[in-house]
Amino acid sequence: MSFNYSSITDVGISPDDPLFWRLPTPGDCKTIRIIGIFLCLAAYTGFILNSSLLASFIRYKALRTPPNIFIMFMSGIGIFACCANLPLSGTSSIFCYWLYNRAGCQIEGFAAFLYGCSSCYLLCTVSLSRCYIVVRPFNAKDVTVMKCVVIAVAAILIAVVITILPFVGWNEYTLEVSIFLSSNFSAELFAFEHVVTRTSCCTNLYDRRSSYISYNLFIFVVVYCLPLAILVTTNSIIYVGLKRMREKLAHGAKTELSQKRIEMERRILKSIIITVFGFVFSWTPYAVTFFISAFSGNNYNPPLMATFICACFAKTSVMWIPFLYMSTSTQFRLSLVDTATFDKLSATTTAAGEVSKAASAARQLEKKAVSPDNASADKDIATIGK
Repeated sequence: MSFNYSSITDVGISPDDPLFWRLPTPGDCKTIRIIGIFLCLAAYTGFILNSSLLASFIRYKALRTPPNIFIMFMSGIGIFACCANLPLSGTSSIFCYWLYNRAGCQIEGFAAFLYGCSSCYLLCTVSLSRCYIVVRPFNAKDVTVMKCVVIAVAAILIAVVITILPFVGWNEYTLEVSIFLSSNFSAELFAFEHVVTRTSCCTNLYDRRSSYISYNLFIFVVVYCLPLAILVTTNSIIYVGLKRMREKLAHGAKTELSQKRIEMERRILKSIIITVFGFVFSWTPYAVTFFISAFSGNNYNPPLMATFICACFAKTSVMWIPFLYMSTSTQFRLSLVDTATFDKLSATTTAAGEVSKAASAARQLEKKAVSPDNASADKDIATIGK
């Protein structure tokens, strides 16, 4: 016997009834309210960080390097999540019931999954671009800004297609729910205790029809397992490649270049570790609870609060992506510390007869900004490959 869990209701009210979406959460309201406040703060903080990062990319042309294009798109997706995802779940958690009816639930679920898919894929594109430059240093010039824009847009469009599928019948977006076998279970009648957080939305994890199970499996593999494998593989290749470069430089005569490359290697390695760790740290808890909820059957499901907290924790990753870039990019730190120089550079490049001064200022900034995501880094890598 199969069951359509999307038709199960709390008190005999159909999900088509507007009252169904305004029932209070059966969980601990005090705890959920605290989490709701945290989500609202995360939305505000993430909006400020991502907006500042995006504004810096728009204002300073020197920051719009090919690898940074992917970071710029991640900032835009982060702003979208801070406006369409976290506020809905956060405010509903504060009031301990869903405030936005069925349409709002579908919007929140779509926004959450779109942000998750897009950020995972864009992180992969960053690692792939770095890996390509390290593996093929003489082809570093092939990684242009326009190509990176096209790749980033393609990654987001793929994420949009994946997250739209529940609207056309492959699964659905609904309130997050935990279902347990009740104590009066018998062979003749399946009775369930199901607990709905009623303050956040996701795909339907408990409908055992093949179309629902297949979509959840598809999401788990394509949105979590595949990006994780790409991140680990590409960043491992980057580390091994840079380590070999250091060994070659150790036997070379260019001491100054050697020190420069070793310092660059340390920065890249730091960025790699933070990127992979941040991805795993933010999404693995939710991926585990998602997998257990969707595929463990009816005998066990994760506790209500565990599922809810893991989902909320994954949503707050809107903060660590801009923080990651700000803390590891030499170029961005220079733009904050030396904004006057950038402004002067922009002004002089537009003035007739001052082009030479602008070029001189740009060269001075390039010497300061020893970073894996600038043009001088690509030239150094090509030099080492000879």
